[in-house]
Amino acid sequence: MKTVQIMAMLNAFRTEQDGVTAIEYALIAALIFGVIVGSVGLVGDSLKVLYDDVAAKVTDAVS
Repeated sequence: MKTVQIMAMLNAFRTEQDGVTAIEYALIAALIFGVIVGSVGLVGDSLKVLYDDVAAKVTDAVS
């Protein structure tokens, strides 16, 4: 390849924005995933306590 062609390819690579956009979307998706996992973890603990309480009350009512 000629030096001019290599320089043109390097310049096109440097100004390309598609890869940057894909990385930004991946970071946003990872952030949303982290928030969902954290929320489910917090809600999951609360639900376990609630279900255990209900199960105990049902057991007491049956016996």
